[in-house]
Amino acid sequence: MNFWEGLLKLMIASMIFFPEKAFYEKPADYGLIFENALIRTSDGVDLHGWYLPAPGAKAVLLFFHGNAGNISGRLAKADGWVRRGYAVCLVDYRGYGASQGRIEHQDDVMRDAEASLEWLMKEKNWPLSKVVFYGESLGTHPAIRLGVEHSAAAVILEAPFTSFADLGKIHYPFVPSALVRDFTFPNEDYIAGLKAPLFILHGMEDEICPYAMAGELFEKAPLPKEFFSIADGRHNDLPIKAGEDYWDKPAAFLEKILSEKKNSAQA
Repeated sequence: MNFWEGLLKLMIASMIFFPEKAFYEKPADYGLIFENALIRTSDGVDLHGWYLPAPGAKAVLLFFHGNAGNISGRLAKADGWVRRGYAVCLVDYRGYGASQGRIEHQDDVMRDAEASLEWLMKEKNWPLSKVVFYGESLGTHPAIRLGVEHSAAAVILEAPFTSFADLGKIHYPFVPSALVRDFTFPNEDYIAGLKAPLFILHGMEDEICPYAMAGELFEKAPLPKEFFSIADGRHNDLPIKAGEDYWDKPAAFLEKILSEKKNSAQA
């Protein structure tokens, strides 16, 4: 890669990823018990996350956040899950929060996701049957990919998209698609291969990831699956617009899935 190619790649990445290093909130602000998750990826990048246990946890959510901010901005969401009896593992992608490195290719996001899952299973002894892949916006891609590669408890997608290539046509129509080939995040190419039950929640007024994209993914996904439409929800206000249903609807879905798995194992 020559200098100009490298510079162009950095410019494209700066249009997609908006990492923040500073933490604006900490688990203690919510009264949450936590453990620092120190994770090394297969290519030697050190990641940081927070593991939030729940007494007698029913399962654990491996939470993949969106393209902006860092894990501190997702603590309110995580707190709602802990209060409902689910442990949560929040991990920052490389370059976000206290994680080292930077994202230079979509494969980097997958390396971070795979390392996070490995840490959760090896260090916290969670079996795949009790792991939920939760993806928010950008994070829906690693959640889907892991859901294709592993038979987990479930996959939850918040404000998903068909692909970044499709989003680019909407938000950056002046950028040739060839320039973003390293960051296509093609969810639509993987969703049909899910090995886990699927729950999607999406705001009908989403200004970033069009509501119709979630519908396209839902149609391609195998059963069992459930869709929660939030009538006036935008991209970043779903907990506000949906209220307690933001947690209660997917939690009820998980309760049903986990109960069915337990009954099946006992039969």
